[in-house]
Parts: sequence; C-alpha cells; structure tokens
Amino acid sequence: MLLLQRKPNQSIVIHKNDEQDDPCVIRVVEVLPTGDVTLGFLGGSYKVVRSEIFSNNEESHMTEGSSKYGNKYNNGYYS
Repeated sequence: MLLLQRKPNQSIVIHKNDEQDDPCVIRVVEVLPTGDVTLGFLGGSYKVVRSEIFSNNEESHMTEGSSKYGNKYNNGYYS
C-alpha cells in the first residue's frame, strides 16, 4: 500500500501503465476540524464508489459464482 500525504487543493493522478491519456485525478478538496476529508475525483472512464458499496457488490457476486478479486475483501485488504 502506498501512503501519501496531501494538503487541501493538492492532488494525485492515477493511470494504467502506458495509458497516461486517461488518468483519474483525486484532489483533497477540504479537511474539516473533525478529521473528515472531502475528496474530488476527475476521470471520465472511471466509476468511483465507496469501498463498503464495492465490497457489498462483490460479496453478492461471490455468492453467485466466482469473483475476479478472489478473497482480498474477506482478508480486509479493502476495508
């Protein structure tokens, strides 16, 4: 796992190897005194969902058959 520290209005860019033409930009929009962080996502071909929603969708797929993600979710990698 890569850990990064960013301040408000700073961002990171994610892209597939050798596909820099289709990035996903993640920007820290706001950090509240409570510690809550607001993130902004920009990337046309990416679908962004909260991990608990993604995990629930994967669990329902796993009961239907196979999952391309294996048991990573059960071991807590994405919790």
